Amino acid sequence: MTGLAVVATACGGDGGGADAAPRSGTARKVTVAGDSISVGLGTVLRPLVPDGTTVKVIGEVGTGLARPDRFDWPRRLDALARDFPPQVLVFSVGSNDAQDLTDADGRVVARFADEEAWDAEYSRRLAEVFDAFERAGTAAVGGGHARTAEARVGPTTRRVQRLAAATAATRPWVRVADLGELLGTGDRTATSCLRPDGLHLTTDCLDRADRALLPLLLR
Repeated sequence: MTGLAVVATACGGDGGGADAAPRSGTARKVTVAGDSISVGLGTVLRPLVPDGTTVKVIGEVGTGLARPDRFDWPRRLDALARDFPPQVLVFSVGSNDAQDLTDADGRVVARFADEEAWDAEYSRRLAEVFDAFERAGTAAVGGGHARTAEARVGPTTRRVQRLAAATAATRPWVRVADLGELLGTGDRTATSCLRPDGLHLTTDCLDRADRALLPLLLR
């Protein structure tokens, strides 16, 4: 489903700019993870990065932070941070999470209708992802999706954006990029960037988002 976003995306680091490249002999690895939007983002990003930068995509369609009984991103990314840490992680979730939050056994721990409990638990899960990469010395990029056309999903993508920004505020290794802001749609439905399904982003808009993110990813 749609989302860059969160790009959940968050990135950190020092120095460099949009056309900065690693020094000769220095490899740079960017891992793009998350829902189906991450697959599009990572695929479009590959030809845009400078020589010496590798973009690895480990997106899983239909996933997010809501259902660890189906796919446990915090656990998957903790293993990544421990065993194969990238220099930068771009994490895109939110568009599959407009539902109750469960634990790894499928038991509901926060109802979607209970906004306070849902926000607190979702923020805890975001923090779990971000904190794994502090220990690995990785810069994390997180954020929120552009608003989609679906009545339940669209507002949730913007809700996740706000939660990601608040969670990142106390974590200097995380930067939050708002896909809605990058594409100029803000909290409005990103109609001009959506495919006919009203959920996924067009290739042109993925390209625009990636180009806007490059200064953040490569510094």
